[in-house]
Amino acid sequence: MICVEFYLKAMKTFHLSQIYKQVLKVAFIILVLPSCFVQSPKYTTLDKVMSLQMGMTKLQVEEILGIKPYDLKALNDTSNVFIYVYRVTDRKTLSLLTKPVNGKKTLGKYVQLEVTYSKDWKVISIESCNLCPDNLVTTSKIDFGKVIVFMTVTLPVLLVYFGLKKL
Repeated sequence: MICVEFYLKAMKTFHLSQIYKQVLKVAFIILVLPSCFVQSPKYTTLDKVMSLQMGMTKLQVEEILGIKPYDLKALNDTSNVFIYVYRVTDRKTLSLLTKPVNGKKTLGKYVQLEVTYSKDWKVISIESCNLCPDNLVTTSKIDFGKVIVFMTVTLPVLLVYFGLKKL
């Protein structure tokens, strides 16, 4: 008789731990996975941008940059202006140890590059767009306040509900 009671208690505990594991898996997927997705444009590097020259054709520019235009800014009778995107290199260092060239290289912000072509598709102007909006990247970020509320309030309530439901 004692063995049967022990077995039943063990099965209830095992079942609760399985439910707990399943709830944690679902919570992890719901809360963490969306934060991994980032929508960003195709971009090139500043080194490639610096190798552009006046008089190049649109095909040569695209070949050097390795990307197609991101957007069209202007199309008129005298010229065509296309937007390309490049990314600058920043550095990370401790604020107390900042020197002109130390630190670890990291990818910096996205910058829009305006390339103006003449009617015969030759480059006549290359400019970084300082007035362009900085909305090239959209990310899903974790709201840690909501995660804490979920872990301290919602998750225990779900576990109690599923535990009572199986009794």
